[in-house]
Amino acid sequence: MTSLLLQPTPPSVPAGARSLGEGPFLSPGAQLDWHYRKPGWTTGEAATITPMRVVRDDERGLVAWLAAGTQQEGQGTRDGERIRTVPLDRRWRETRRRIVEEWWGNGILRIAPAGVPWSVWLFWSAATGTTWDFAGWYVNLENAHLRTDSATYTSDHILDVEIAQDGRVAMKDEDELVAAVDQGRLTAAQAAQIERHAVAAIASFHAGDWPFDREWIDWRPDPSWTIPVLDGLDDIVVP
Repeated sequence: MTSLLLQPTPPSVPAGARSLGEGPFLSPGAQLDWHYRKPGWTTGEAATITPMRVVRDDERGLVAWLAAGTQQEGQGTRDGERIRTVPLDRRWRETRRRIVEEWWGNGILRIAPAGVPWSVWLFWSAATGTTWDFAGWYVNLENAHLRTDSATYTSDHILDVEIAQDGRVAMKDEDELVAAVDQGRLTAAQAAQIERHAVAAIASFHAGDWPFDREWIDWRPDPSWTIPVLDGLDDIVVP
């Protein structure tokens, strides 16, 4: 069985944060802010913070809905360019700043199992009215989440797994993982552990673990839900 190191990069979370799956829990429809912080993050540095609606929050983990059109805090260059657009040969060396960005595309369902170093994202190629066309799963490798009452915290691990609707599996961003080691974002040992996590995540899919259950493909958001608003966005200066 693949060995899992739940925090292969040092977590940076508020004092008193608890493991995902430990109460108190939020009710369906409550707002929860989903944070991605770099290892060693300090106050004022760039992070990705997405306000979401809770679908389920219990001992198994967290399920949350990211609605299309959501405004989130993101990570950009000093000129305000989205970090994902920076050429790979300098992406992990680039100085980052806080930016405001809108979630592009359709809404997605994110599932973070408790005590597991990844989250499972469900995508739909169409998601309006009664037309919902499931496009597949995206496994985002990351630290096992740590929680406060209204937020969850993790660190992204760059490498990801794409699983098509028909079950075909493909690795994503392997070149970015190599670049992250070359540019000092990760150590070679951390990258090797993250690759082992990818193997474990694929095994979880083939085992039919609960994040991959059909109930989530058929799930739909409560039509009364509004798009949540992230506190502090107005404080971010747009260049």
